[in-house]
Amino acid sequence: MQARLILSGIAACWCVATLGSAQIAPQGGAQGRAPQPKSQQPRAQPTESPATTFAGCLYHEDAVPGRSPNVAEKAGVGADYILADATPTSTPAAPIAGLAAGRMYKVTKIDGKQLNDLAGKRVEVTGTIKPDDDARPGEHRDNFKDLPNLQGTAIHEVAGAACPVRPDVSSPATPAPTPNR
Repeated sequence: MQARLILSGIAACWCVATLGSAQIAPQGGAQGRAPQPKSQQPRAQPTESPATTFAGCLYHEDAVPGRSPNVAEKAGVGADYILADATPTSTPAAPIAGLAAGRMYKVTKIDGKQLNDLAGKRVEVTGTIKPDDDARPGEHRDNFKDLPNLQGTAIHEVAGAACPVRPDVSSPATPAPTPNR
């Protein structure tokens, strides 16, 4: 009985030693090469359009049916502004995916105070269109939740018809299809 116990202990120690040395061995293969780090491919970024100028009415997000401020915006941290009934006033050299008259865009990259002062007025915004990062390929944009971003570089008030209190969203323009990412 004692010999059997000793042999079992030796067998257990031998198994532990064998498994331990197998984990220490390099994972580079039989030639003993060091493992190569996995190369990370850069993530494909959605294409941005060239700078374009749009005219339309600027609204606070809560004035647009189907949109509402998030928790941070309700607490007074930041706010979203929507350019509604936007029409391009300058024609870009290359066609822009998602460009359509009457379209809505979320205006970004412009000072919040300046946007707040111009809310409810007719404006011209110069900038580039960038698809919304949260939107899924093939998703219809008629829900007004995943609007493309208009990354503004300049904004100013323009003369024209007064803007309605709320934008008309009964028949949104159908934009050109955006490329799948």
